[in-house]
Amino acid sequence: MSSLRKHIRVSEATEARLFQLQVPTIPPSYANMSARNAAVEGAISSGILEVRQLAAVDEAIFAKVDIPRGTRIAAEVPLIMLPPTPSFEKEVSEFCKIVDGITNDEFKEIEQLPCSSKAADEMRERGFVANEVWSFYKSKKLKNHDGTLLKGKKLRKIVNKTVNICITYLINNVELGPHGKYGSGLCSLYARIGHSCVPNAYNSWNPTLQRLTLHAIHDIKAGQQIFVDYIGNTCRTRMQRGVSLYAAWRIVCNCAACTDDAIDQLRYRMLLLDQALAAYEHGVSHETHITGVPKLETTQQALNAAEELVKLLKKQRLCGMELRRTLRECSRFAFDSKAYEKALKYAREELKNETLLIGTETDHLKEEHYGAKYWVEYVEKEVKARVFR
Repeated sequence: MSSLRKHIRVSEATEARLFQLQVPTIPPSYANMSARNAAVEGAISSGILEVRQLAAVDEAIFAKVDIPRGTRIAAEVPLIMLPPTPSFEKEVSEFCKIVDGITNDEFKEIEQLPCSSKAADEMRERGFVANEVWSFYKSKKLKNHDGTLLKGKKLRKIVNKTVNICITYLINNVELGPHGKYGSGLCSLYARIGHSCVPNAYNSWNPTLQRLTLHAIHDIKAGQQIFVDYIGNTCRTRMQRGVSLYAAWRIVCNCAACTDDAIDQLRYRMLLLDQALAAYEHGVSHETHITGVPKLETTQQALNAAEELVKLLKKQRLCGMELRRTLRECSRFAFDSKAYEKALKYAREELKNETLLIGTETDHLKEEHYGAKYWVEYVEKEVKARVFR
C-alpha cells in the first residue's frame, strides 16, 4: 500500500509538472463581487442552462437546450478568490480577511449557495473552522460604535455568520489551476454542478482569461444534468475514488463507473498503466512492487503502455486532462523513438483534446511547450529540420 501511495503522488507530480508556469499577478482584491456571474447569468437568461431543485443536493444545473460537444458553456468570474495558501489555518485566515470587507448583500449571496448539510454539520461539530475564525476576530479586537471592545453576543453573531459561509466556501471551492497553483475560488455556477466519474463537462481555470471555464466534452441533450469530475483522478479504482469523494464532500457516487464491475476492472488496468508510466518518468520502474504493474524499461515499452491507456480512456469516453496528458506522453515517447510522424499525429490529437477542454486561449501555456499548440509547433519544426538534413 505504501508503494501505491508513493506512485500516486508521483503521477500527480507528473501532471503538475506539465503545467508549472509562472503565476500571474493576482489583483490586490480577491473579492470579485461586482464583476461576478455575467457569464453565469448570461447562460441562464439565454436559455442554455437552468437551475433545478433536487432533494438530495438542493440545486443542480441542467441543459435547457441541446448543447453540442465543444461548446463553452460558461466562463465564470469567482465570487471570491483566495491566493495559494500553505495550510488550512492560513486559508481560513485569508478567507476571513476578504469576508470582513464584503457587504450584507454579498454575504447573503454566498449563504444562498447549495452546501452539503452532512459535510457542513460535521465541520461544525469538529470545531476547527470556528476556532480559526474566533482567533481571527479576537486578534482584530473589533470595537463598538462607542469605542468599547466588541464581545459577547455581538461578537458571537459575527463569528457564527462567518463560520457558516466559510464552511460553504470550504465545501464548494474549486482549485484554480493544477493543485491550486493560482489559488482557489468560490463560483456560483460551479457550486451547483454535480459530480460524476463519467462527466459530460470539464471545468478549468484559465489564467489568460482570468475565468473558470466550463466546456461540454460530449453532446448534452436538453434536460440532462451537467456533471464534472470533482477529483480529476480518472485512473483510479471505484474504491479509491469513493474514499476521496466521501472524505471531501460526503458524496456516494452512483455513476456507471461506480456501479459496473466491468468498468471498474478497466479502471484498475488504467491505474496499473498510470503507475507504470509515472514510475518510468521518474526512473523508478525497478522500485515498482504493486502486483500487475508493468515494469517499463525502454521508450518503446513506455509508448506501448501509453497507447494502451489512451485506448482505455477513449473506450470509456473519458476525454479529460488524463487523456490530454497521456497523448502528450505518446507524442514524446514516439519522438524519442524517432517515430516523428507518429509523434506529430499524437501532438495534433492532443491539440484537439486541449481545445475541447479549455478552448484556444492558451497564452499561459506557452512556456516550454506546455500547451498542445506550442508542442505541435515544436514537433513540426523538428520534423521538418530532420527531413532536410
